[in-house]
Amino acid sequence: MKRRTIRILCLQETRWKGSKPVEIADDITLFYDGVETKKNGVAIAVDASLKDHISSVTRVSDRIILLRIATAEGFWTVVSVYAPQCGCTKMEKATFYEELDDVIRSVPKSDYLTIGGDFNGHVGRDRTGFERMHGGRGLEAVTERE
Repeated sequence: MKRRTIRILCLQETRWKGSKPVEIADDITLFYDGVETKKNGVAIAVDASLKDHISSVTRVSDRIILLRIATAEGFWTVVSVYAPQCGCTKMEKATFYEELDDVIRSVPKSDYLTIGGDFNGHVGRDRTGFERMHGGRGLEAVTERE
């Protein structure tokens, strides 16, 4: 993070149990949330320059965590997410997207919002209907949605 001057970093598949802030290196604090099974897990690593400006940490689940940071321009809400994979149940997927929707709706409209994470999507080369959003440089096949 220091070499690239990254001040905040969203992480997925952390697989740590519990939920607490941990100093992982000089001047870097990791806020995480994980379950006893050591599956999934999300975290946000924060540089010391932002640590004292964190106004709240909300651990929604082992797939969603958010920080609200006070900046000179206003509040900045950062959300780290890890979406269920293709092999997960429809219920797990629905729960994740409902929780994410609730989180997004709960963020004050005046906040800057950043969502970083792994949505487990595989985008194919076919860009028909998505020309403005898709460069056509994906894998051969698009992930099937269940």
